[in-house]
Amino acid sequence: MVGPEHELAGSSATDLLRSGLDITDMLVAVALGLRDLHARPGNSCPFDSSPDSLLAEASARVGRGVVTVDQFDPAYRRYEPDRLLDLAISSQPAKLDPADQVVIHGDARLGTVWIDQAHVSGWTSWTRGGSGDRYRDLATMAADLAGTVGPEALGPFVDAYGLVHADVVRLDWHLMVDQMLR
Repeated sequence: MVGPEHELAGSSATDLLRSGLDITDMLVAVALGLRDLHARPGNSCPFDSSPDSLLAEASARVGRGVVTVDQFDPAYRRYEPDRLLDLAISSQPAKLDPADQVVIHGDARLGTVWIDQAHVSGWTSWTRGGSGDRYRDLATMAADLAGTVGPEALGPFVDAYGLVHADVVRLDWHLMVDQMLR
């Protein structure tokens, strides 16, 4: 987390979009920044952001009644929170191989990544960061890019990240769980 005593260089990617930065340069910077973050092995981080942990948090939030349909993205609004939770539980991807667990931001979006001179200078809002599945960050960033820039942003982003064959089931699962974590 970044506090007033430690300012990040540059601007958030959201602010850069408004300033007229070349979108492709921004997409490449964000993708490479995520790839660099994900290069760190998960065992180097003491915080648990695994799919099991995210599902437990979603379950607790639904149980407390703090999750409402009006918080969901349009594609998920047809489900009541308890039904969406049941779907997430029944469709949870296979357990990650410990070698696939990496350090993740946990809520990677354009507003949480800072860019300085076409390179990521840091990340803010680390409340869900920890050891987890890289697809958590890829899903939240892809959804933010599609909604903010447009679906045409996904190709350059995925290419720059180096993802050859995206696991769309894992992407969708993380987006589903994300609806309950907001």
